[in-house]
Amino acid sequence: MRPKLLAALTAVPLMLSAAPASAAPAARYAALGDSFAAGVGAGGYDPASGACHRSAGAYPALWRDGHGPADFLFAACSGALTADVLRDQVPRVPTDATLVTLTVGGNDLAFADAAVACLQPLTTDARCDAALDESERRLAEELPGRLDTLYRALDARAPAARVVVTGYPHLLGTGSTCVIGTAARRSRFNTLTDRLDELIGRQSEKQGFRFADVRAGFTGHGACRGGPDEWIHPITLPLWESYHPKASGQSGGYLPSVSDAVLG
Repeated sequence: MRPKLLAALTAVPLMLSAAPASAAPAARYAALGDSFAAGVGAGGYDPASGACHRSAGAYPALWRDGHGPADFLFAACSGALTADVLRDQVPRVPTDATLVTLTVGGNDLAFADAAVACLQPLTTDARCDAALDESERRLAEELPGRLDTLYRALDARAPAARVVVTGYPHLLGTGSTCVIGTAARRSRFNTLTDRLDELIGRQSEKQGFRFADVRAGFTGHGACRGGPDEWIHPITLPLWESYHPKASGQSGGYLPSVSDAVLG
């Protein structure tokens, strides 16, 4: 467990008497990760972010808007693997950052390939099972070491930062009225998400980071049959937004969980 140098989101200088809250410098915040951190599916994309598709509706941007950090690095990028975050994003984090958020790991399991194999209308059980078997293999054999390497590097880069690592929501509804895939496929896909979140939570907390579990917040809001309660896109256009949180999922699911982890 690494030592935490900050007791709160703001960095307070060491002195005999506490400085007034208004005098404390605001946080230096860096947001890292993949499409779920970038806000794919939430719309309002920054043209300058190109294929990273960083959205004004993503939870990092919403946190920035609500708390006004002195510095904000939004480095999350659609499609990022743990290796991409390690190579391209961690080196950009200020060494005196006071807050870092991170969402990554799904692409390392080929989540997108599994979604295509399991959830398209004409796919077969055999194709779905093969894709999920491969995702489960990567989860057991490859991802633990990759997360460990990434977390250690991030810890070394910003040793004073409060680091909040998020998991992923269940993408699919489980009710009898759901029309995506089959009940068995939806259940197995969500079980894979549970195993991924358990791994992320266990390893992030071992590193001394905080884990934001978003699954409870998204309960009842998975892709299913449409309507205002659906916070996850089903298959949609553009295709790269499919099975990603809508703006409502970022604001109603991710942001509260991250806020609780940051401030709790």
